[in-house]
Amino acid sequence: MTQTTLTRLKADAKRLLDDEAFLRGDKEFFEDERLGRYSQTTNFSADIDALEGRLRDIVDEYPQFEGGMDSEAAVAVHEEIDLSRSEASDSGIWNDLAMRHFPWFVRHRWRYESQTGMKKKFWTYGSALDSASSTFERLWWIAEMTHEDGDYENTKKAFESRRFCFRVFDIQLGRYKPAALACLEVLYDEGKESFAANDVIDETIQRLRRAGTTIPFEGRTKSELVDIVQSIREDVESG
Repeated sequence: MTQTTLTRLKADAKRLLDDEAFLRGDKEFFEDERLGRYSQTTNFSADIDALEGRLRDIVDEYPQFEGGMDSEAAVAVHEEIDLSRSEASDSGIWNDLAMRHFPWFVRHRWRYESQTGMKKKFWTYGSALDSASSTFERLWWIAEMTHEDGDYENTKKAFESRRFCFRVFDIQLGRYKPAALACLEVLYDEGKESFAANDVIDETIQRLRRAGTTIPFEGRTKSELVDIVQSIREDVESG
């Protein structure tokens, strides 16, 4: 196992993404000296070679732009990039992984549709976990919010529904792990091995968010939140 010191990209590195040839893949990597102007070393390390091997296997297994690769990639990134939540909140680390080490994976996962849209796959323009977070940052955080004691079954379930991921993890609610797990438990039907209908997911999460303005969720246990979410879902479906 070879540990590589992680680096972070400073805010000015964002200008490099004006290079459309890089975004499209006509240029596979940035030159080291170019990235070096915007790089800072961190106190963290990871086995980048091991992560690369796992991501290469995923690329070999899944066709381009196939969303099914997300769950496996999330597990790989979370297991190989071992950071605390505080450390992982530094978007510069994830931007660096996307732009320096694994731009080929980003391009395999995401179709180039516009320069603005593709930039967001390499660079986090928003919070650490929302729709504007970069590819590796989003994968890591969803795995962090769903795994339990090294078991990633919940992570794999969450990625079965793009709608669920968007509705839960693109808002503040998804950053409180008991709430995220409660939503997953209630909205994923074990018997059917599938999620509730999209309109049920939408309305349940919307009402849960409204309830959260008067009943703070933080400090509540997962089981308490399961009861709340279940009650809301039942109301939605009966209505």
